[in-house]
Amino acid sequence: MFRRSLIIVSCLHLVAFIGWLDYITGFENSLLIFYLAPIAIGTWFLGIWFGIAMATFCVIATVLADVAAGVPRVPVWNCATAFVAYLIFIFLLRRWHSLLSEMHLRVKERTADLQRELARRQQLEKEIAVVAEEERNRVGRELHDSLGQHLAGTGLLAETVANQLEKENSAIQPTARKVVRLIDQGIDLTRKIARGLYSSELDGDGLFSALESLSRSVANDQVKCEFEHSGKPPRSKELVTQVYWVAREAVTNALKHGQPRHVRIHLQTTRDYLRLKVEDDGRGLSQATMKDGIGLRVMAQRAELAGGTLRVEKAAHGTVVHCEIPLAEN
Repeated sequence: MFRRSLIIVSCLHLVAFIGWLDYITGFENSLLIFYLAPIAIGTWFLGIWFGIAMATFCVIATVLADVAAGVPRVPVWNCATAFVAYLIFIFLLRRWHSLLSEMHLRVKERTADLQRELARRQQLEKEIAVVAEEERNRVGRELHDSLGQHLAGTGLLAETVANQLEKENSAIQPTARKVVRLIDQGIDLTRKIARGLYSSELDGDGLFSALESLSRSVANDQVKCEFEHSGKPPRSKELVTQVYWVAREAVTNALKHGQPRHVRIHLQTTRDYLRLKVEDDGRGLSQATMKDGIGLRVMAQRAELAGGTLRVEKAAHGTVVHCEIPLAEN
């Protein structure tokens, strides 16, 4: 209401000001074109009827200004022509306003549809990620518990056969020992594959304990891995899963490509954000890996599924991976 009153008062003052200018310049100089300004403002913001009212006021102001300036007679035909021209201008301007409003409405509708579609796709991606994670864990457990146990039993049986053949001084005893070694290698390979698919650390007390277990499993005589954290651990299982695998992939990339001596995992949680940083002192990632590395794309996708962003930087020595996720919706 205040805005409408302000526009009305402003238009009337503008008409009065132009009328005063029309008076002081004399009736020989017409200022009809300047009256379009208040007419345009009124028509655009308050509608066609207010624009017609302003056109009427402008014609009246013109006549009053000419009479006050000493015009011999009132040019009725000129006033009628000016009023008709104002009406044409009002209708054209209002039509333009309607077209712009309709276009703006369509853009808003299309934007809303696009936002809904993006939200559905993001939700679908999250659901697919959850299903894939469950299937990944199931396959990993099956490999570890079923195939791993089966190979372990087979290995014990092969060891027994090799011992018996050794007592009998059989010629095929070396072959039996080779079979035992191959089975042991198969057990190790199965455990590595299972660990790549399933992480038992996530079944523990939360993200902090999972990352602490990750740092201990990575550390050895050649590589020192440390985990630091501050704040409270997030409770969302989906968020914990995505952050853990981002950290794990970052550590794996550092060990695979950088050959570091020191890897540091730092996790900071506040009320609004979770910030993960994995840095190493290795030789860093190559330009090809930084550009087309599958591991980096997987980490970026996981960060996006968690609602965050991923940034990878080359440091003076090594690589730094930053992952920042807002916690407002988690």
